[in-house]
Amino acid sequence: MRRMLFSIPAIALACATSSPNSQVSGTRRAQDDAQKQYQGAANAQKHAADEQQKAEQAEREVTKAQKTLADAQARLEGQRAKAAQAQQEAGVMGRDAERRGTQAQEQATQKQGEEARQGKLTEQDNQRAWMQTQNVSGEVSSVSANELTIRSDGRGDVKLRVSNSTAINLDGKTAALNDIHTGNDVRASYGVVDGVSTATQLEVTSR
Repeated sequence: MRRMLFSIPAIALACATSSPNSQVSGTRRAQDDAQKQYQGAANAQKHAADEQQKAEQAEREVTKAQKTLADAQARLEGQRAKAAQAQQEAGVMGRDAERRGTQAQEQATQKQGEEARQGKLTEQDNQRAWMQTQNVSGEVSSVSANELTIRSDGRGDVKLRVSNSTAINLDGKTAALNDIHTGNDVRASYGVVDGVSTATQLEVTSR
């Protein structure tokens, strides 16, 4: 019995002696756990802040991309409007050019008709003038390669053009213009062609 009584206080003393150390270890573990929890929370908060910055950066990039897209769409719409305006103006210019071309063609046709009528009238006038043959007699005052001037007492100097179709007789024989000389007597028949007096026949007598 004495041994057992002696042993119990010893055990109790041992327990009493180890209890403060155990309390210190528990407190330290609690502090370490708290420190770890705090560090984990700080790390999580830093990670969250980093992710927030990334999200904000991505949002800025999206906003920039949207602005770029909006600008591109605005330019596209403007270019489409310009293209439509250019097509409209081209259509107007094309129709105007076609109208002017039609007018020019009509004017050219009208002018050709007028010129044809005028030419026909001139031809008719020439024919009438040619048919209204006139006669002049006198003395040859000058002779050139294709002209003859007759000095007439009643009409003064009459200049006549001599062509290949002019019939020339010298002293009753067929002759050429270069056979006629100044001072020869001449009787000429002529008509007016294109406003020019043209001899149809020359009867020349040499002296």
